[in-house]
Amino acid sequence: MGKYICTVQGEGRGHLTQAISLSQIAQEAGHEIIAYAVGSTNNRKIPSFFTDFIGDKPLLQYESPSLCYGNGKAVQVGKTAFQAFSKFKTYWKSASELAEFIKAHQPDGIINFYESITGLHQWRTGSKTPCLSIGHQYLLLNRHFESIPEKKIDQFFLNLNTKITGIGSKKKLGLSFLPLENDLQRNIEVIPPLLRKEVKALQAEQGKNWLAYLTHYRLAEDIMAWSKQNPDVQLDCFWDHPTHHEIFHFSENLTFHPINAEKYLEKMSQCAGLISTAGFESIAEAMYLSKPTMMVPVPNHIEQMINAFDASYAGAGLAAKTFDLSLFKDYQHVHRTDYSKYQEWIQESSRLMDFHLRELIQPKQEKKRIWKSILTKRINWTLPKNNGGLSFPKA
Repeated sequence: MGKYICTVQGEGRGHLTQAISLSQIAQEAGHEIIAYAVGSTNNRKIPSFFTDFIGDKPLLQYESPSLCYGNGKAVQVGKTAFQAFSKFKTYWKSASELAEFIKAHQPDGIINFYESITGLHQWRTGSKTPCLSIGHQYLLLNRHFESIPEKKIDQFFLNLNTKITGIGSKKKLGLSFLPLENDLQRNIEVIPPLLRKEVKALQAEQGKNWLAYLTHYRLAEDIMAWSKQNPDVQLDCFWDHPTHHEIFHFSENLTFHPINAEKYLEKMSQCAGLISTAGFESIAEAMYLSKPTMMVPVPNHIEQMINAFDASYAGAGLAAKTFDLSLFKDYQHVHRTDYSKYQEWIQESSRLMDFHLRELIQPKQEKKRIWKSILTKRINWTLPKNNGGLSFPKA
């Protein structure tokens, strides 16, 4: 079994959460994550749920590119691109810091969660330490994946960034809500979302309250306005507010909570439905708990637009352009999705990840034996229409 370093994009919480899930899977399979490296902007504090999880294991934090927002609601594509170019010297230094960190800990392999500095490091050093890149963004490069028809320029730049993060990787794993055919020509294989064991252990209940999760506190304005007009709907909303660090009771039917992983999961397991920007991880967790979702992408956030499109196709819920919660109120009466197949798909993540971790660091002569082992295990699967074959490695 191998020893690995995880490099993680620190913007938002999705990739950090995926790194935790992978760490749990790796440990159960006998692997070891020996250190973590997190890229963030302006030395932004790494969320406590992540630092609490890794404990006293070595942690490197360095400067890394991130999205730029205008009024807090919309992504500014031009400003984001300008920042990436103007701070290139800073990012070059970050790649040097990462190189020293990897050299100091001597891992068998690197697991990269969509961190662009990792790609820069691989390009700069020509590192011989094998690297595996993981993220739902790599699914967008899969030629079998169907994306939205509009915003081609934005999609081009998103995919360009994705390719940068994957420089030097032996393989890219695309996280997908549904099984999809691997794109071996582009070295992209498909795996299920990586969910924490805490999510899998939850017992879902059919509650009455709605749950909301916001990636930026200014997005709460629309929810506040709607709640005033609909006092019959009880709402719990989680946000990261600069001044409201405690529970904030906006009204009798709307309560805001500071980000707390355990409390958020508890509320999700008991809610009637989830309202969120279209972050991949929140949708994946809600689907596992059989909760309908209203997905409202952050304006100009092309990745979330594609997430909402893909998730609605997978049966997650309703994709919308604004937080007009009346749409969700009506939608809940007609929502019909059998989540059992999705839940079965999730259960395959541990076995597939164990295979990919072992395959990453195995000498060539050992790989044939691994292929044979993984392919002797079979699963019966009924696939949605036009959705390819179940993602198992092909010999």
